Amino acid sequence: MRIEKNRFVSLAALAAVFLSGGLFVAMGANVFGFGSAADAETRAADTAPLSDAPSGAATLEDAFTQVVERVNPAVVQIRTENIPQDRDSDEPRENPFENTPFGDFFGDFEFRMPPMPRTGLGSGVIIRPDGHILTNNHVVENMDELAVIAMDGTEYEAQVVGADPVSDVAVIKIEADALPFVEMGDSDDVKVGQWVMAFGSPIEASLGNTVTAGIVSATGRIRGGNDMPGNDAGGGPSPTYNFIQTDAAINPGNSGGPLVNLRGELVGVNTAIITRTGGYQGIGFAIPVNTARNIADQLMATGRVRRGKLGVSYGPASEALIETLDLPQGAAVVGSVMEGSAAEKAGIRPGDVIVRLDGKALRNHQQLSLWIGAMKPGERAEIEVNREGESKTFRVELGGWENEESARADNDDAPQAIEERLTDELGVTLADLTPDLAREAGFEEESPEGVIVTGVDPASYAAREANLRRGAVISEIDRKKVRDMKEFEAVYKNIEPGKAFIVRLNMPNGGAGITALKKPAASDE
Repeated sequence: MRIEKNRFVSLAALAAVFLSGGLFVAMGANVFGFGSAADAETRAADTAPLSDAPSGAATLEDAFTQVVERVNPAVVQIRTENIPQDRDSDEPRENPFENTPFGDFFGDFEFRMPPMPRTGLGSGVIIRPDGHILTNNHVVENMDELAVIAMDGTEYEAQVVGADPVSDVAVIKIEADALPFVEMGDSDDVKVGQWVMAFGSPIEASLGNTVTAGIVSATGRIRGGNDMPGNDAGGGPSPTYNFIQTDAAINPGNSGGPLVNLRGELVGVNTAIITRTGGYQGIGFAIPVNTARNIADQLMATGRVRRGKLGVSYGPASEALIETLDLPQGAAVVGSVMEGSAAEKAGIRPGDVIVRLDGKALRNHQQLSLWIGAMKPGERAEIEVNREGESKTFRVELGGWENEESARADNDDAPQAIEERLTDELGVTLADLTPDLAREAGFEEESPEGVIVTGVDPASYAAREANLRRGAVISEIDRKKVRDMKEFEAVYKNIEPGKAFIVRLNMPNGGAGITALKKPAASDE
């Protein structure tokens, strides 16, 4: 009886399944493809190929493949080699086993192994049919031989047309005609969230061209070349980069390759990543094409880049100063003004807070270097400053870096800027102490007399040995009082090269102390 009962239950369950089949089919039609003839017609319309759909529609897949077909033929692999100049020298080499368990064993031998050539791998994109190729400066810098491998395997010798370390842009050329090339877009139109594709030759030469896709994660990623305040008052502009950030994979070897939009237009040049492992971690950077175009056009025309120069050192305005004076978030506080510079001639003073350039408010203080550097010497700029709560506007005719370098080359006795020499020799950036700089540093009461430290090179003696920090005020050097940069220079120039000297400091927290700096020996200058 138990068996019969179980059999009855099984049959009942099976019958229930069959009886409910209509409901099952109705509910599952959209999933399994069952349904009426009318449903079939509806589904056929919904799944028709996009080629039969209304004009202009395309799948994302089609967009990707079309961009690859258009761009890939213009992407090249760049193989580089640096040949040591003394590779055939008979001079003994350092013991390569020194500081290893084999050091003593090989200690009596003279090693004359020639240095090995250094090779590198990068990418580039053809921007003209006559063989001009856009890439990164760091791909070709200090390299003796360049080989360009096209997508079809053809190998060319290449020559550097021009390279710019400040922007990390370079142009090289191969001897060929009627080459495929990529049109340049407008990086000002790039939007966060839009799709982009990165091309290049990652990791090793044998892989050839590859492509990755992602979105634009951010724009206007401004990164200074060091941790010191932005400074265009020295002997050359310090690198300040304005990047497009993307999560499209950029790996070693992709440097110099194109970042393109889904129209196949060049919007950036792949140049850097942030990583803790040495590989891709979702944070890549590309130089905006508008910057690259400006540099490339100059390099192809003259082989060099001309940049405007204002002639000030500056740093970010503090949050307290921004709130007190109702300043834009990126306002830049002028620390010092170079003698004879465009800024001095226009009337800009230390302590002025630059808030706008040609009507555009600064969103980041380092934009000042980017915007000035994108202009040419002799161009006029309208600079709005806040001077102790009062708004002032100055018309400035910009100077140029190369003009000053040429002047120094023609006149060996031309005086070097105080700020530049001290930065080179001591690793510190100093400025006259102004009320604004004192407040920014944190001096709440009456500030002391002296010069303020606005930046310290972390690799310098001043940082490592003297423990000098930004915001300290130097009131004495070599046991002599100094109240401004001119007095500092007068005392400093009489200190014997190679000699250490005492520095008296005042700190924002009310503390005081002394330390010592060392003037480089003549051979070290």
